[in-house]
Amino acid sequence: MNTDTLRIKLRSQLDEWFVPLVVVLVVVLLFSGWGAYAAVAAPEEPAQYEQIETWSTTAEITHSAAVREPNAVYSVGERVSDQPRYYTEVMPIIEGDLEYRYVATAGDVEVETETTQIIRSVEDGDSSTVYWSVEEPIDSTQTTSVEPNGQHTASFAIDIEELSERATGTADSLGSRAGSLETAVRIEITMDGTVDGEPVTHTETYELPVDITSGTYSLELPDETGHTETESVPADNRVDRLTDAAGMLLVLVVSVGSLGTLVAAKRRDRLAPTAADRHAVETASKRAELEEWISRGSIPPSLADQPRIEVASLSELVDVAIDCNRRVIEREQTNEYVVVDTETIYTFTPTKPVREQTEDDSAEPLSDDAGDS
Repeated sequence: MNTDTLRIKLRSQLDEWFVPLVVVLVVVLLFSGWGAYAAVAAPEEPAQYEQIETWSTTAEITHSAAVREPNAVYSVGERVSDQPRYYTEVMPIIEGDLEYRYVATAGDVEVETETTQIIRSVEDGDSSTVYWSVEEPIDSTQTTSVEPNGQHTASFAIDIEELSERATGTADSLGSRAGSLETAVRIEITMDGTVDGEPVTHTETYELPVDITSGTYSLELPDETGHTETESVPADNRVDRLTDAAGMLLVLVVSVGSLGTLVAAKRRDRLAPTAADRHAVETASKRAELEEWISRGSIPPSLADQPRIEVASLSELVDVAIDCNRRVIEREQTNEYVVVDTETIYTFTPTKPVREQTEDDSAEPLSDDAGDS
């Protein structure tokens, strides 16, 4: 389908749907105008804030035990790590390791870790009710001038048999074993210094329960470790408001332009295709159907003086070509189809759309200029 045909069909559709299109464009115009006004003139909304990360820490805690007594499973001296349970008789000492880091743009801090052993008695079924508690420092480690991504390490070791005996001995010294005995290790990490140019004093505390049963024990690690420091900053909502207003204004301008163009074309009677326009569309469609009978070419100057007969349509010209056992020639330099018989030339000149005609579209002499050269 050529450009002229497509344009005519589009005009026909616009003319047919003129009233609904005008209604839609008016609605869009009003909506976009109101939207642009509302985006600019509406009162400022309450300030909104968003949380951004400024710096963070990571604390990686692991545990292990060395095999100290002969057995049928492990070799003496072998170290087993991060086990769900350890065996008290063959690996009586649990060891823990801590690796601590912080992430920031800049910083210089001192990190100190204090490890404490805890024995306490709590109410059965309710650990929040504590009858008594005894704490004993295990170790303290300090690292100075720690920069971002630098590492602070600490470690501890607990003799499980000794811890168990101390727990029962403390309870017996009170003359009663009321409640349930609990044992744990508390790791307290303190970071003090400057991070991203701001003074910081930060503490993280983790409690690791030690579950001692007959012949085995376990050290439970915390579900989450580390810390993320955030800062509340005002969210810039003005950019969103200006973007909304610009989008609405663009829709407003497009709808006004489209409405004005459509109405002007309708008032000047330039929207609906003319009869010549529709005839041109029909001819183009017929040309596509009859493609197998048509060839492109030119007429020799020697045939210019032969008698001509103008036929009414391209279909009739094809019928003539079939009767004469000839082909229809579409002249390359003119808007004309011809069938050259022995003594007569049959022609058909399709009508072009009225508003598409120019002086260059006027009928040319039968002899093509290309053939004269």
